[in-house]
Amino acid sequence: MPEAGSAAPPRAFVRTLLRSGTPAEPTVPAELTGDGGDLTAVGDATLARASRYWVLVPLAYRVAAFVKVFIGFTAANGSLGLGPVLGATVFAVAATVAAALWVLRSGGLRARVTGRALALDLAIGVVLNFAVAVTAPAAVQPFAVDVSWTWLVGTVATWAGTSGLPAALWLFAAAVPLRAALTLAGGLPLTDQLALTRSIGCMVALAVAIVLATAILVLLGVGTRFAVDIGLRRGREAERRRTRRIMHDSVLQTLEALAISTPGDDVHAVNRLSELRSVAKAEAAELRRRITEPVPTGLTRSFAVELADVATELTRDGLRTQLVAADFADDHKVSRDRRTALVEAVREALRNTVKHSGTKQVVLRVEERDGGIAVVARDQGQGFDVRDSPPGFGISQSIVARLAEVGGHGTVDSQPGRGTRVTMWVPG
Repeated sequence: MPEAGSAAPPRAFVRTLLRSGTPAEPTVPAELTGDGGDLTAVGDATLARASRYWVLVPLAYRVAAFVKVFIGFTAANGSLGLGPVLGATVFAVAATVAAALWVLRSGGLRARVTGRALALDLAIGVVLNFAVAVTAPAAVQPFAVDVSWTWLVGTVATWAGTSGLPAALWLFAAAVPLRAALTLAGGLPLTDQLALTRSIGCMVALAVAIVLATAILVLLGVGTRFAVDIGLRRGREAERRRTRRIMHDSVLQTLEALAISTPGDDVHAVNRLSELRSVAKAEAAELRRRITEPVPTGLTRSFAVELADVATELTRDGLRTQLVAADFADDHKVSRDRRTALVEAVREALRNTVKHSGTKQVVLRVEERDGGIAVVARDQGQGFDVRDSPPGFGISQSIVARLAEVGGHGTVDSQPGRGTRVTMWVPG
């Protein structure tokens, strides 16, 4: 039995596609409503949305094929039988283009009209073929029917995609007596060699259409399933990274701060305990806000104000931040996600200053650079050799990786005894 959240067995999924075709109407998967669910539901919903436009493929083929076979007919037969064949071609191209425009305006072929649309398409194809078979001269009747038969080739391909392979095979079987009836309607015997040869060619065209439609159907379905699989896996990994960052940037930082002993802890135990309780309470409130607060959709405060809030937050750890943003014009051109990532990266950089720099002063400069926003955090602390000290989780994930996810970047420059400079940038 497959695990929850895994894709359906590929063979079973392909069999379902071949048997029933693409879903005509998407359903909302349970995974997207918070009730659990699995990858199969998500894949089916995505595939259903794509399949609404499936009919555009055979419709486009029908237009191109009609033009091609008409040119071939006129090249082989000249003006003989040109009237009915030209009329059928003009009607077919105009009707098919109109159908394609209707599908685009309607947002795809919906389930409630699929059955009627397919039946109408089939009926038009049968009538069109009989009209050409009856009106075309007997000498070119088999070639004339070849032209009108193009409509039914597109019809069979459409049925294969929307209703599955069995429905297309039933149409293929029904096409045998239909093609014989067209021959008789044109006044030719079934034993006529030309009519027999052209009839076999028409059946081969149907078979090729079924094979190609089935191949496209499988590629569409499996490709959609793989794409959804990759998207969900990346989404889950992004959520795991977000959770790890929240734990690192809030809970872990607080626990480390609580674990640091300072001179006079024993003497001022009551005051120290009160301070620790205040820190724990503040971090608990911040963590609850991060977990429960909805994602903001608009930009209500300037970026400089957001950075000032971060600097104020770090004052409880004794860090004094000089914010320089005089030459920065906050025009709100940077998206909320990018601004949030930059603010969180700055918070992590300042926390690293508190923990590792040996100084309690830092300069935070905001500037417009390369079409985006850059924030440079510079301290005059003890510094370190970046070549000998591989970046930890805070730098690699909370700064560099976080900014990279929104198209930005972060760099750390430091030398022993000469302080540290962290440069963080996001595009506009």
